[in-house]
Amino acid sequence: MEPKDEIREKCDLKELIGEYIPLKPAGSDSYKGLCPFHGEKTPSFHVSPDKQIWHCFGCAEGGDCFSFVMRMEGMTFPEALMHLGAKTGVEIRRVPGVENNLRQRMLEINDFSQRFYTKVLKESTSAAVARGYVLQRGIDDDLVERFGLGFAPDEWDTLSVVLAKRGYSESEMVEAGMSMKKKDGRGVIDRFRNRLMIPLRDHHGNTVGFTGRKMPGDDHGPKYMNSPETPVYKKSEIVFGLDLAKRPARTAGALIITEGNLDVVASHKAGVEHIVASSGTALTSAQLTLMKRYAESIIFAFDRDAAGFDAAKKGIILARELGLDVRATILPEDVKDPDELVQKDPELWRELASASVPIMEFLIAYTTRGKDLRQIDDKRAVAKELLPAISQMQTVVEREHWLQVVADLLSIDIHELRKAIEHKKVEETTKKDPVKKDVLVKISKLDQARRLLFGWAIGKETEFPLISERLKIVLGEDDLWMTLYNMAVSTYDSTSQPAQKSFFSRIREALDGHPMQESLEALLDSSTLMAEQIFHNLSPQKVLEHIEILFHLLEESTLKQGREKLARDLRLAEQTGDTAAVARLLENLRGSS
Repeated sequence: MEPKDEIREKCDLKELIGEYIPLKPAGSDSYKGLCPFHGEKTPSFHVSPDKQIWHCFGCAEGGDCFSFVMRMEGMTFPEALMHLGAKTGVEIRRVPGVENNLRQRMLEINDFSQRFYTKVLKESTSAAVARGYVLQRGIDDDLVERFGLGFAPDEWDTLSVVLAKRGYSESEMVEAGMSMKKKDGRGVIDRFRNRLMIPLRDHHGNTVGFTGRKMPGDDHGPKYMNSPETPVYKKSEIVFGLDLAKRPARTAGALIITEGNLDVVASHKAGVEHIVASSGTALTSAQLTLMKRYAESIIFAFDRDAAGFDAAKKGIILARELGLDVRATILPEDVKDPDELVQKDPELWRELASASVPIMEFLIAYTTRGKDLRQIDDKRAVAKELLPAISQMQTVVEREHWLQVVADLLSIDIHELRKAIEHKKVEETTKKDPVKKDVLVKISKLDQARRLLFGWAIGKETEFPLISERLKIVLGEDDLWMTLYNMAVSTYDSTSQPAQKSFFSRIREALDGHPMQESLEALLDSSTLMAEQIFHNLSPQKVLEHIEILFHLLEESTLKQGREKLARDLRLAEQTGDTAAVARLLENLRGSS
């Protein structure tokens, strides 16, 4: 069996897609949810785990596990094959065009480097100080393994030499960010030396870069040093710890955001695993969109002095624009981060992690601290900070609630504040480019009827020969429909033995490699899912009645189109003076009436 076929069989499509969007039962062993590829409020995205297909009736996107990952992650097919192979335990020995692919080579170098650093941390005598530091921070062997922690020895080229022996070129090591060119241009040296190494992973768990923390007592270089951006590491797209947090986040319904990577490690030690790190920078739209796949709420962890709040402001605004519920959890006095709190009182951190407040509650406390709200200057400063935050809120209920709180706080009429934020919203809207709406694919009533009939017929393999001729007539002369119909007929006729696979699966396999494969698969998948959705709650008798109505509708349409064509041909014959053709066409018209 080909690896791609084995992956399709082993991949749980519901579980795969469920990692990205919530799915609800939609009857007939299928599921539905809001399409991740276009904005919608009513679910039109359907998944059939049995048939291993998905289709959106809103934007007409659809396919199998490979097409979903390719569309969702921006992967090529070979990359999706490698990714799903690792996910399902299917070994991909040879993938044309991938073994020499730059991205794949970069991932291999990073993966090997991570394992090398971890081995050094555990076994090398040169890592004795690093092991002591790790133990001092309460990081046990389980956490070392879970996060892939390691140590870069204080040597010039230890890793570079090992990578070279494994067949990687100097240019590849440099491009992967693991080595640097020597000043004289001859040879390379290691980028990271005498540092605790913390792997940076994408949300799939692939190591794409590193953060190196210098050892206590080392006065050389910055405290933290990151890999440079590479073909696999884009700082604005990586969320530290998301690969481990995404499942716990689904259970908790939220992701906690802290600044430091080691805060995340410490939090895991305390059993709070739905946590990620911003790495001390403002969150980007790409990072927040990624997090939204796994949780509808994000919780910022701030200390009492709100250190890091200014850096988080931009992320808070972006999160609101994405419709995320933004909250905050406040650390106790004289504790600067979750890492320190876990060392002192892990139980308190567990309590705080589950006791967040709306971000506006935190913002009000932070903004009014030390202010005298009887003074106009202080009132103006507070209003300047709070009103824009209220205007960014997506729901009327939330906006009105906080508007009333601020109005009471400032002793100002709520109507006046409402005017102010409405004016602000108009200003912001005029500054923005017009929003482009998704163009949804609308299909005609007749084409819906064709899809329902064809999808129903595919699900009734034993009855297919009885209805195939009638089906052929109503499908019309469209090339795509007739190609799919002929593929179904030839698939049915290709075996006289009972098939182990369903009629649908055999047709889909027959489409593999066809010049119009993508269009044909989309038509087959959408027809099958549409029929399942419409007919699954109807009794067999009601289904047959519905089928007869659809056939009648299409047969009437076919007759009408035939008469219209005869009328056009008649007018042309009359214009050219072809009396024989006129007589024949008149006779045909009378016969079609």
